[in-house]
Amino acid sequence: PFPEPCEQEAIAIALKDVDALIAGLEQLIGKKRDIKQAAMQQLFTGQTRLPGFSGDWDQRRLGDLAKIQRGASRPIDSPIWFDDSAVVGWVRISDLTRSGMYLTETVQRLSELGIAHSRPVSSGSLIMSICATVGRPVITKIDVCIHDGFVVFDSLQVNKYFLFYFLKWIEPHWSRHGQTGSQMNLNTALINGTEIQVPAIEEQNAIATILSDMDTDLSALEARLAKTQT
Repeated sequence: PFPEPCEQEAIAIALKDVDALIAGLEQLIGKKRDIKQAAMQQLFTGQTRLPGFSGDWDQRRLGDLAKIQRGASRPIDSPIWFDDSAVVGWVRISDLTRSGMYLTETVQRLSELGIAHSRPVSSGSLIMSICATVGRPVITKIDVCIHDGFVVFDSLQVNKYFLFYFLKWIEPHWSRHGQTGSQMNLNTALINGTEIQVPAIEEQNAIATILSDMDTDLSALEARLAKTQT
């Protein structure tokens, strides 16, 4: 289709304006991500304290703050282990890479036999990948089972969202300490022994709320960007 020059120009201007809006949104999202990363650095090291909070933080190990359990061995890739009509998801790394804070669905679901040979994880649990894409945390919104490429943080002695954001903050650092082979992986001893500075529960709650608000802002901008691109 080849319209008159005046319509060509109008079409080009309209698309150029949309491109400019997309570029501006991408720049703003990048800036807000940098601000969030800097905020985590300041807040989790205690360099910056939120108003109204004082007092020393405790130096703790992750193993003191949660019961960290590795998933079960991976089932053989056989139909008997899986059931698409079931409700219990089977978590794979690809499910995490498509998720944000929450895991709301999995590509595969386990049969009753598959569940019996796996490690069940209830909805609302904090899990983390320890193989291939190491250190990726997520909070389950559905009942799932995990294989030995994940750990679950049970019996938490700390605010779940505070710990989630701490794990997000240190995610890039895991690869320096993981064991290499055919794939990068972490062992539970390393995770249990990882140290974290822990404030009182009220300050944990406040820090988690600040970072959650930043995520909400980012999600709104990302949704606007996707809509504009569409």
